[in-house]
Amino acid sequence: MPFPAPAPNYLSMTAPPPFDPRTFRQALGTFVTGVTIVTTLDTAGHPAGLTANSFNSVSLDPPMVLWSLALDSTNLDAFRRAPYWAVHVLAAGQEQLSVQFATRETDRFADVRTTEGPAGIPLLEDCAARFVCRAAFEYEGGDHAIFLGQVEAFEQTTRTPLVYHQGRYAGVFPAAPAAAPASSITALEERGLVERTRGRLRLSAEGRVIAEGFVALAESDTATLTAHETAALRHLLPLLG
Repeated sequence: MPFPAPAPNYLSMTAPPPFDPRTFRQALGTFVTGVTIVTTLDTAGHPAGLTANSFNSVSLDPPMVLWSLALDSTNLDAFRRAPYWAVHVLAAGQEQLSVQFATRETDRFADVRTTEGPAGIPLLEDCAARFVCRAAFEYEGGDHAIFLGQVEAFEQTTRTPLVYHQGRYAGVFPAAPAAAPASSITALEERGLVERTRGRLRLSAEGRVIAEGFVALAESDTATLTAHETAALRHLLPLLG
């Protein structure tokens, strides 16, 4: 007959040290997320919405998704009472829309084109994907409320999704081809931007200057580059070291 496991000595247990909220947030920021806007109607019939990156899938059968909202949000009551809400996965180039729906004390739907969904909820246009959900459950999650919904309709486009990492917007890098086209490499060699050393290609001095110039352009406040172009150029920086 096996002996019962000894009871834990609760007196010897110590509580873990408290987290510093700022550094904890920075650590969470290393996880790359997409960017969504969640919309609904409040009890007075006014549109409500906000930017959120807590969106995640839950189940395929039945199709269910979740997201979370801070308990001090002014939109909390609207989503708690809403029978339907919609999650919009933003596309690259919609950074300003994300900022608009994350800004307090502003009309977040100003100059935003919408269509009408179930129960009249506002649906945004031109997103990478959209999920229309019937509210299913709400769970307690510390200082956030976790909303789980059953997807009743969804749409997907070919637009590249917007990405958020360490407080910055970025884009998704497409898979690199197996090999660069020979004509492209020849053109770079003819212009003296790359050179061969022991059969291997490398940037020439002039090519490095140009590449570093593009990286500097990405860091410039006056550059009119898309977030995806900026992220791609910043990606070059460690490769040039």
